[in-house]
Amino acid sequence: MNTVSVADVGHLRSQLRLTSRNAEQAFELAFDLQQSGAPSERVDAAMAQVTRLQESVRSLRERLGEQAAALH
Repeated sequence: MNTVSVADVGHLRSQLRLTSRNAEQAFELAFDLQQSGAPSERVDAAMAQVTRLQESVRSLRERLGEQAAALH
């Protein structure tokens, strides 16, 4: 039985927007740290955060696609 609702899809879209925005901000921070000559550990940690957020974005996009398809 299919229990996907429009509200579920809306919630995923909201999460996707927020996570995408956070990934962009994390990238900007990593770039700024690198440009300012911050220790490599800080830059590496910031880039690791970017990677985690990008993976979350990818996962949310997959889930959104699956749920949107289930509505049709």
